[in-house]
Amino acid sequence: MKKFLLTSLLVMIPCVAVCETTEQNWHAYLGANMGINASDVTVKGEDFFDFGGVFNFELGARYKQRYRLALNYQSRAEVSELFQILFGHVISITNDAIRINGYYDYVSLKHFAMYVGAGLGGDRYDYTITNRADDSKKSKHGITFTGGATTGLSFSFWHIAIDLGFSFDYIAEPRIYSYGPNLGLRYNF
Repeated sequence: MKKFLLTSLLVMIPCVAVCETTEQNWHAYLGANMGINASDVTVKGEDFFDFGGVFNFELGARYKQRYRLALNYQSRAEVSELFQILFGHVISITNDAIRINGYYDYVSLKHFAMYVGAGLGGDRYDYTITNRADDSKKSKHGITFTGGATTGLSFSFWHIAIDLGFSFDYIAEPRIYSYGPNLGLRYNF
């Protein structure tokens, strides 16, 4: 029994020391942001340009006030431009992505930060092409690669941070290049 207690104590001391250090250096946060993005889309050899909404939800951790690492969920929808809708067909696309994002605050003051970030992950896509002449539909869905980069400003007070940023996203299938401003809110634990 004494050996068990001694062994437990010897194992617990480093764990407590690491947790105390980790507790001081790592701080969890929840975040959400939305933006209006311009997108250049290519589906089955057809190109169109679109403005649409993008929504992001993040669960992450801040390390030493300058670095953040987060698991990000992104949802977006695209619909083909008016010319295609009126004279030919409608292309509608939905994307749901999961990414790992990393951020670095290159300016980090008490209530203000400027940051850059990047992320990689997977994307589940669904698209439907509807021919207006005969109302026929062609659909495809699958999983593909996604990546992105962002930069912005962060204003913080108490446990709340407000992010004003600009993002660029790439989705491999159907090929989408998307960029635009976003506004976000983070709660730091």
